[in-house]
Amino acid sequence: NNLLAEAVAIHWHGLHMRGYPAFDGVYGVTQAGIPAQGGSMTYRFRGQAGTHWWHAHMQALQADRGLKGPIVIHPRADPHKALYQEEKIVTISDEWRNPDECLRAEGAQPGNPVCMEIETASWNGQWGDGTEEYPWPLVSVKQGTCYRLRFIGMMGQAQNFQISIAGHNMTLIAVDGIDVEPIKLSKFNLHAGERFDVIVCADQVPGNYVIEAVYDLACFLETAPAPHMPKVDSCKYWSFLSYEGHQDLPGKASRKLLGGYNAPKGTGGGAKPESVAGPEWDTNKQSSWTMVKNLVPVEEPEKADVQYVLDVGVVGPSFDNSSVPYAMSDRMYMFTEHTPWKKPTTPLLHTKGTCGAEGVPFITIEKEQTVELIINNLSPTAHVLHMHGMSFTVTNYASFSESWCSAGHFECFFLPLALAKKLDCSNARAGDPGTKFPYDAYWGCPYDEERDRKTENLQNPLQKDMVSLWRRSWAVIRFKATNPGTWIFHCHMEQHIPTGQIMAFNILPDKQPPVPKDVPTEGPCPVWSQAETPTPRAAPRHPMHPDHFV
Repeated sequence: NNLLAEAVAIHWHGLHMRGYPAFDGVYGVTQAGIPAQGGSMTYRFRGQAGTHWWHAHMQALQADRGLKGPIVIHPRADPHKALYQEEKIVTISDEWRNPDECLRAEGAQPGNPVCMEIETASWNGQWGDGTEEYPWPLVSVKQGTCYRLRFIGMMGQAQNFQISIAGHNMTLIAVDGIDVEPIKLSKFNLHAGERFDVIVCADQVPGNYVIEAVYDLACFLETAPAPHMPKVDSCKYWSFLSYEGHQDLPGKASRKLLGGYNAPKGTGGGAKPESVAGPEWDTNKQSSWTMVKNLVPVEEPEKADVQYVLDVGVVGPSFDNSSVPYAMSDRMYMFTEHTPWKKPTTPLLHTKGTCGAEGVPFITIEKEQTVELIINNLSPTAHVLHMHGMSFTVTNYASFSESWCSAGHFECFFLPLALAKKLDCSNARAGDPGTKFPYDAYWGCPYDEERDRKTENLQNPLQKDMVSLWRRSWAVIRFKATNPGTWIFHCHMEQHIPTGQIMAFNILPDKQPPVPKDVPTEGPCPVWSQAETPTPRAAPRHPMHPDHFV
């Protein structure tokens, strides 16, 4: 770590760290920070195949400043190998000239009192506007070649981007590192932290074809501001699928009269692209969760062994950015009680939660079992939740995003609780009586067993390690508690991390491996084990062949 003043910790997003929980890279949970000005740590683990990524997990802003990148682990035998000849990584991220300023003071209000909802976005780290100085980002392809495009959502503040490619069908083959049955799509909604692998064949007339990413939840802000939410310059960001040998350059986007931009024009075959086939896939919607199937079927038991109800909300009093330090009011929570995250004084894994963890929201699961989580969003903002250490299945999901609280019904965002009970949700429940945004609007429509069980899907429910949680809605997920370690479950919209939307699962403490001595620790509590640093086993030698691990 060569930073001058900040410690770091690196998380390996999507990798389950089975057998290596001390290297999950979460400050305060699996390790202390790697000290600034020359501190070092070697992460040792055995990963599973798939599209993943790494990013800082010391504090939220380090990843937003660029401390992140992709990881791809190839399987020994790829079930989709016959569908493509080459592969490329396509990362997309929101970008900020100064994230330290723009993302530091949201305080759990909608939007941001310092900066706008989104400033701009990059493709593979590059932003462009079609000028000579800032050309459009390009994904270069050869005519007649099929590609596996590994899309990775590396956003911090932005919840999602709707992704489409002009004139080219996309066949989804993997989600969050897990193979799925191939399905042709015309568009997909990529949330922060998610990874979608799609097959795209360069089978069109050579040219430049628009690749579009739309942050649809911010598009209304192109033309009109909302309370605490200033206008944005654009909610749409572009790159191009560019055929090798085609010399023409795409033009610039044109500004609309009232705000935002018209898409830039493609060239060659991209000037008049063919229509694409397939449905749109958007996991903000209940109807999308049964559209995609795991390639290896997963069956869930009729009833889980244990069930927890997690509420997501805000603890008052109301945020006042003129007098209250960031994250000291409007604390967010995601737990069985209204308990925002509190960093343990000694990393949680190092004590198994027996010391220095008073007031820390964590659940200990002492035996292998199927765990069901009912997650109720008691707030007007959407969230994207990530589970460390394991995948889960999504067995049920609210339909409100397709009815009274859809993106088109923005009044849902400001609807007071009393009126909501009369109009839309008779069992609506407040998140916390101390909140005042801007009146009685911190509430949700929680899961109701009698009303909602009928939409449960236990036949091959989709496996994920990320789940979008729509505003005022609920989701039901299940996981198998078989991976010993302490694993956090948190919102991946980075501004919600310092405000407290984190909890942890302490899985199988009696089977957790010793913490190696070279993993940094801190605080007053002793590490329960002081194991010697293991000697890494030499990796087996494989021929240089794509069917073997890289």
